[in-house]
Amino acid sequence: MIGDRLGHYRMLEKIGTGGMGVVYRAHDERLDRDVAIKVLAAGRLTDAVARKRFRGEALALSKLNHSNIATVYDFDSQDGTDFLVMEYIPGLTLSEKLANGALSEKDIVRWGAQLAEGLVVAHDQGIVHRDLKPGNLRIRPDGKLKILDFGLAKILLSAAGDLTQSLTKTHEGGGTLPYMAPEQLGGEPVDGRTDIYAAGATLYEMATGRRAFRGNNAVQLIDSILHHSPQPPSSVNRRISRGLESIIVKTMDREPKLRYQSARELLVDLERLGAGVPPKIALAVRHRASARRLSLAVIPFFNLTKDPEIEYLSDGITESLIYKLSLQPRLRLMARTTVFRFKGPDVDPLEIGRSLGVRAVLTGKLDQRAVALNVQVELVNVADGSLLWGEQYDCNATDILKMPDEISAEITKKLLLRLTREEQKALAKRYTDDTEAYQLYLRGRYYSDRWTAEVMDRGIPYYNQAIERDPAYALAYTGLAEAYYGMSSQFISPRVAMPKVRDAATKALAIDETLPEAHALLAIVRAFYEHDWAGAEAEFTRALELNFGSASAHEWYGYYLTAIGSNEEAFKELALARELDPLSNKINLVLGLSFGMARRYEKAIEQLEKTIKMDPDFWLGHLWLGWAYEQIGRRDQALEELNKAFRLGASPYASAYLGYVQALAGGTADAEMLVHAMEEQFAQRYVSPHHIAIIYVGLGQKDRAFEWLEKAYEQREEILVFLNVDPTWDSLREDPRFQDLVRRMGFPGAEIRRVLRA
Repeated sequence: MIGDRLGHYRMLEKIGTGGMGVVYRAHDERLDRDVAIKVLAAGRLTDAVARKRFRGEALALSKLNHSNIATVYDFDSQDGTDFLVMEYIPGLTLSEKLANGALSEKDIVRWGAQLAEGLVVAHDQGIVHRDLKPGNLRIRPDGKLKILDFGLAKILLSAAGDLTQSLTKTHEGGGTLPYMAPEQLGGEPVDGRTDIYAAGATLYEMATGRRAFRGNNAVQLIDSILHHSPQPPSSVNRRISRGLESIIVKTMDREPKLRYQSARELLVDLERLGAGVPPKIALAVRHRASARRLSLAVIPFFNLTKDPEIEYLSDGITESLIYKLSLQPRLRLMARTTVFRFKGPDVDPLEIGRSLGVRAVLTGKLDQRAVALNVQVELVNVADGSLLWGEQYDCNATDILKMPDEISAEITKKLLLRLTREEQKALAKRYTDDTEAYQLYLRGRYYSDRWTAEVMDRGIPYYNQAIERDPAYALAYTGLAEAYYGMSSQFISPRVAMPKVRDAATKALAIDETLPEAHALLAIVRAFYEHDWAGAEAEFTRALELNFGSASAHEWYGYYLTAIGSNEEAFKELALARELDPLSNKINLVLGLSFGMARRYEKAIEQLEKTIKMDPDFWLGHLWLGWAYEQIGRRDQALEELNKAFRLGASPYASAYLGYVQALAGGTADAEMLVHAMEEQFAQRYVSPHHIAIIYVGLGQKDRAFEWLEKAYEQREEILVFLNVDPTWDSLREDPRFQDLVRRMGFPGAEIRRVLRA
């Protein structure tokens, strides 16, 4: 058609071909300007009614007036040829830019923000693109991004009626397959979140230089999109930041409700990232700033009755209050581990409050009066010791169920918190109306918080009984998931425990999607058991969105980031966890472990020594301190600490590292005696194969080490996630068997590298 005329447009050159037709640069001889003309494929519009409908919708698109959207000027027909007249945009399409590989993060963020700006305007007018992809994005010579063909997928489909569609390359009228969201593939209603998914797929390609999903045929590709998460972008391109990766992962969640809910949200995070503030860090800064103004410690309620059967109630009411209040974004709650250190009859709320740096302290006492339980509570202002609020409750079984709701409501009033409607709804939310189920749940919490074998015997059965009483009790499923996670790799095999964690967390979320702990536990399963790193990232992100004040979510996320080598972000997450739970042995330990895995051994030793000062009998603190001493050659101190760990913990974990260092120190006979004893135990009951492999590394018996590492992989041992960063395995790193094992783990950025000791 070069040289031909369509109306008053003279065709100059062909500039593109797609499923909808051919695009030409043409000259508008009436207005003396170049335009782009899309000549629609023959038979696309079959009759006058279809053309009329198309014209009306095309002219509606012409009202999209934004610098990042290509303007539609007109629609017309000539001699049976239907054509659309649009703004001509010089430059290259994004797909042409990507022919040379991944883009710089600066360009990704800049053009991603411009893409989001265009989507904001269109979505505000109720227009969904439906076919976003690099080929529909053009970059002008001045660096401005323009979105092409906005809304044409929809209006072509509606105008053409029962148009036959193909999924091989282009889903005509409904999107291009590699960029289509799962709901779009399934024929479900689409909205702006469908465009957000396609934008994420485009950002993924910009960051990695390749598509998020690839397949040999359409069937494989569809299956991948519907059932799998894409490989983490950082595993393809290690240069991209965690902030950008988290944005991409969120845009491409398979569940629309877990993506950005609007293009405006996506734009805000991209703009923050462009300003040098990663999205999660910006969120952390916001929450930490507010937390300094409104902070609270709920001290464990004291059981005046001395009846051990009431003890679970005093602890349970305390935990219920902490949980409910922690969901309020303008409150910083000291976590359970920290406040339970102050459990006792003679607590001084002012001294406790000042040591924890909180604004107010809540104390409580439980006493028995005839058939009723009397509960006394006081809320004290730490600044001047004044009583902000006090109350007494005489409770029967039903009252106990609703009492935490009433106390939480009073506390928010006295702290002058103005709650939104959603926050009020969350505060009043009750997870069960069955009093007996609630008490069974509290008993389960009482035992499962001990992290001992007693959880198996008493904690887990109580959760199961609570669920039998109320099958819709989501918190009981969450407690059950956490209890099984505590058992995994300690008392039972991950192959037994982790599927139970997954099933219980999934059931909890099916009942109530807003439970942050259930999302965090599912993230643990995704990462440490299924090795689905992108899925884990999405679940951790959702958990922290729902409750940024969850110390355990920050701790587990920091543990995960340590395993994949994202050290700086791991330190930040663990610092946030420690701020919320400063006296937690476990959080302080994981921070020390994180320093060690980053090969910052002096920092690790400093942190682990502080942890042991908090609790000299904490055997895991002695274990990892001994490990850190070994890394810098202080072997005598390493053996001293590991022997302490063994005496205090008598755990196969402690035995393993003790045997490892004994072997390195020349104590071959002692190490061999330990490892043979563990092998005999393995034949009788669960013992982690990982621990046995460690001793064989110390003994220099590589074949035996690999034999047991393979067993650990078969069991999906959680601690294997540290393979890429743990210096314990440095002597095996160059062995092809080790490299193959790391490859099978599928780590983000799983290229095998020798990491030199600090």
